[in-house]
Amino acid sequence: MTETEMPLIDNQHFELAVTNISRRGDTDVFPLTFENHVLFDRKGEVLDLLQATSQSFKDRLQTDGPQNHASLAPLGYNGFRWATQIDPLWNAYFLGVVLSLAQEIEDVRIPVEDEVVFSHRFQASADGNLFDPTGWAKFQAKSLKLAENHPYVVSVDIADFYGRVYHHRIENELKHIDASGNRSGQIRDLLMDFSKHVSYGLPVGGPAARILSELVLNATDQLLRAQAPPFVFIRYADDYRFFVPDLEAAYRVIGFLSEKLQRNEGLSLQRSKTRIMTSSEFVSATRPHDPRPGSAAKFLSLHLYYDPYSATAEEDYDALKEQLQEFDVLGLLRAELFKGRVDAALTRKLVSALKHMQELPKHQAIKSLLDNIDTLTPVVPHVMRAIYENVDSLADAAQEEVHAAIRDFIHSGHHVARVEVNLAYMVRVLARRQSRETSDLLIQLFSRAHGYADTPAPNIQRDIILALARWEKTFWLHDIKPQFRGLHAWAARAFAVASFALGDEGRHWRSGTKSSLSDFDRIVLDWAADKSQQPGWEIPL
Repeated sequence: MTETEMPLIDNQHFELAVTNISRRGDTDVFPLTFENHVLFDRKGEVLDLLQATSQSFKDRLQTDGPQNHASLAPLGYNGFRWATQIDPLWNAYFLGVVLSLAQEIEDVRIPVEDEVVFSHRFQASADGNLFDPTGWAKFQAKSLKLAENHPYVVSVDIADFYGRVYHHRIENELKHIDASGNRSGQIRDLLMDFSKHVSYGLPVGGPAARILSELVLNATDQLLRAQAPPFVFIRYADDYRFFVPDLEAAYRVIGFLSEKLQRNEGLSLQRSKTRIMTSSEFVSATRPHDPRPGSAAKFLSLHLYYDPYSATAEEDYDALKEQLQEFDVLGLLRAELFKGRVDAALTRKLVSALKHMQELPKHQAIKSLLDNIDTLTPVVPHVMRAIYENVDSLADAAQEEVHAAIRDFIHSGHHVARVEVNLAYMVRVLARRQSRETSDLLIQLFSRAHGYADTPAPNIQRDIILALARWEKTFWLHDIKPQFRGLHAWAARAFAVASFALGDEGRHWRSGTKSSLSDFDRIVLDWAADKSQQPGWEIPL
């Protein structure tokens, strides 16, 4: 690129992408990758590599393209959805190229001030936040306000929206805002690569897909507004709510939306979530009348997240702890478990509050969660994530009790441990504490088929390598070293980091291997070399 040439994608977009991923994670479905730490610590080198990739996109896509992993993730008690975790470097690239068009996408959507579409409104900040964090609360408040003036409410969801979005629809919409077509072409090529050259599907779990999904649904939003008289509706993601005067109008909006989605997008409504309610029924379900202090309904209204990067983070945290004093979180959790089928939203919120509990009730809560794992089938990833965040604060005996229960799930082939995403989170919990029983299990688990696939999962193999390297299981690392060339790229990268546990053997291996590594793998290796010299440093997992 000459001095007079402008880069295809401005570095500010890649910088925002890297900041977002390194601070907020690459996905909300899978355990986060250790490479997020590399993105944070080696931002300059990563940005240079992303910019170089933009200049030779086609070549790099062919010679050093994304190494992704897709698997089943739990959906309700009896279902699954297909989820993809994108290769760390290419995930940053994908987000960067989408962010380069994000403001243009925001500008063609129904304006924020019209209070119609509330999801994923682009509002980037220097700390890596991309969206207005108040969108859901505003959506709920607007719903209640509109229900006051309309006798009926229609609530609908689009069935398997992310899995069924056609790539040509995304490309067509992008062409209206990307005059040259260069960036939209790259997005198309990446989506095709992510979906294994099937012409539909967005990878679930990341902000780039959310931005693109909003662009696709914008056409339907505009059609709904263009009717005479216009439909009174609001939307959050794939959740539409219509506010109508009578049942005839209710059926009309369902038919109209179904027809437009099917003809224009190849999408359909989810029958089990299509509901016509009186406004009083809707209000009662959405906002229970004057919920009593300490109740589950009152707990659901709490905003538990606080931003650790905020200038008022300490004050926000103290205010949150004061709010939580009103609630018996353990009692609410046990009451929910007693029902047999949990409310997923309430349960996720309750388990996220574990970090604010004292040690004894926290231990009791974790024990209750593990004892009732069947009841918690729809939210096992959230449960394991909460246990991961809290188990170290328990006494040694309690920690071992937790680890033994999780090992039993895996050894016995319990159905929750047969779901690959659940198993990945279980491995993360086990990696928190070294024991002979756990290291033996992880060694045995490494080469097994994971989940319902007939092959090992690379994310689980990666984490096993990193965990055993932290525990200096050099006999095992030495044993798998000859397998390096046959490992998935994620597991191979993890082994390169783990090689620092092998001392001189690892140094000799790296000297003979480094020249064959990808540009990103060399950045990771240099990062690990620096970190391994720092006293007390542990491989992040």
